[in-house]
Amino acid sequence: MFDYNSILENINSITGIQIAEENKNKLLKYANLVMDYNKNVNITGAKTTEDFFNDHIADSLLALNIFHDCDNIIDIGSGGGLPSIPLAIIYNNKKFTLCESKNKKCEFLRLAKKELELNNIEIKCINAYEIKEKYDTVTSRAFSDISTLIKIFNKLKKNKNSKLILYKGKIEKIEEELSNIQKNKYNIEIKKLLSKDKERHILIIS
Repeated sequence: MFDYNSILENINSITGIQIAEENKNKLLKYANLVMDYNKNVNITGAKTTEDFFNDHIADSLLALNIFHDCDNIIDIGSGGGLPSIPLAIIYNNKKFTLCESKNKKCEFLRLAKKELELNNIEIKCINAYEIKEKYDTVTSRAFSDISTLIKIFNKLKKNKNSKLILYKGKIEKIEEELSNIQKNKYNIEIKKLLSKDKERHILIIS
């Protein structure tokens, strides 16, 4: 068994948010669920539970403190539940809506909700453009380019205080994608995430 506790202690030192023992166990259970499901339906490229935990769960949690003041969050293109399931495990007082258009991935999300007893998540197996509700926070990780996600955000945002929080990689790629939008229409903030082995950023647009 790999030392997932030390990975989560590192998250605690980066974000300042302590993860309860019960939630640590749920995060590991989630990783095991993904890898077990992945034997029959491809929902991750990770080869081992440790890889999935390191590359996907820990990565999602690096932005834990950025979601501290968000209450009603929609995750666009949730796939296997990233970043929303790790966030929902920690923030069980916040509501997360997982939007995923592929049926087989939705089946996994429903399984994860049941097995992990995540009563604070709702799963919508539809295209993001079909959603009628409004949200204070829209997030996404590895789904689409910034321009596309801004269009979705403009449709789904609740009010002028709503935020789009995007997990992104290299700064050059972010700047390239941002060159295609009208920057003067938005407040844009880029935060570097303290990832050990790859360049990661969070982009916050409001």
